[in-house]
Amino acid sequence: MFNKVQTKKVYMEIVEQVRVLIKEGRLKPGDKLPPEQVLAEEFGTSRPSVREALSALEILGIIEGRGGKGNFIKYNFNFLLYEQKFRELGEEAIPFELLEAIKALEPEIVGLAAEKATEKEIATIQGSLNKMKDAAVTNIPEIMEFDREFHINIARAAHNSLLFSMMIYLIDLSQEKLWINLKEKSWSIPGHIQKYFEEHNEILKAIKNKDSKGARDRMHEHYTMSNEG
Repeated sequence: MFNKVQTKKVYMEIVEQVRVLIKEGRLKPGDKLPPEQVLAEEFGTSRPSVREALSALEILGIIEGRGGKGNFIKYNFNFLLYEQKFRELGEEAIPFELLEAIKALEPEIVGLAAEKATEKEIATIQGSLNKMKDAAVTNIPEIMEFDREFHINIARAAHNSLLFSMMIYLIDLSQEKLWINLKEKSWSIPGHIQKYFEEHNEILKAIKNKDSKGARDRMHEHYTMSNEG
C-alpha cells in the first residue's frame, strides 16, 4: 500500500501518503495503521522517522492513539484545515536531527560546567531540578518548562557565550509541536519520567563533584536513552 520515501523530511512524505490514501478511500475512518516496525519496512525508512510521522499525523488530526491498542484513522478528519497545518509542521525542525544536534553539543557544555560552575550556579541548577520533581507527574508541560530551565542553567554555568547561544537556539526548537508531542508520548510510558529525573540527578552529581568526564558521559547517556525511548 505504501511507497518508499526519499525526501529530506521523510516524515512529511509519509504524512502526505497517508492523507492521499484516505482521500482515495484506501484507508478509512476507524482503520488501524500497522505497527511502527512494519511501517518502517514498508516505507523503507527508520523507526524514528515513522515515529515523527505518527506524531505529525496526530497533530494534524488524522490519527488517534488508543492507549496501547495502536493508531487509528479518525472519523472526523478535517481536510480544509490540513493544508495550513501541514505547511506549519513542514517548517519545524526534524525532531531526530534536533536530538542529534543536542547530543553532539550538550555533553561538551556540561563538561565545561563541571569545571567552571560556581556554588551559586550549582544551586540554581539544583533549584530547577527540584521544581521538576515537585511538579505533578501528570503536568508534563510544567515539567518540560523546568527541564528546559535545568539545561539552560547548565549552559550558563559553562561560561562560554557562543556555546550558550547555540544551546538556547536548540532549546527554542524543542518548544515546537512535533518535539513536544513526541516527548509527551515518551513520558506517558510508566516509569519514564522517574528515570528521566534519575538521569538528571546523575548529571548534577557529576557537576557538583567537578567530574568533567563523568558529566559528559552522563549527558551522552541521557540523550541516548531519549532516542531509544
